[in-house]
Amino acid sequence: MPVQRFRITPTSRGALFKAKRWFYSTFYTKAPAEVKEENKKAWTSLAAKIVEEVNARNASDKPTRLTINYEVGPRGEFKPISAVIELMEIKPLENFTIKIAEKSEAGGK
Repeated sequence: MPVQRFRITPTSRGALFKAKRWFYSTFYTKAPAEVKEENKKAWTSLAAKIVEEVNARNASDKPTRLTINYEVGPRGEFKPISAVIELMEIKPLENFTIKIAEKSEAGGK
């Protein structure tokens, strides 16, 4: 089963945008005409479910990684099986300051 795993994006909207670009470049532009509409319906159904789940968790602005598990039919059909949505949290681990040069005293002495 093929898996497409995307990089972490700053928002889940960005993750879905990357997935959309991947889908159209892989399963739409190269597909035969009779398969294009079938693939588009499969993609819009998957995308709608992803948006619904992300919105239910109020996580559209959280860092996200998206993984799509799918099958490819004999004519290039896109058959999504599942999507894994990893919601992340950005928080600082440690703060520290690096001093490069000391401030000079008034008058330059």
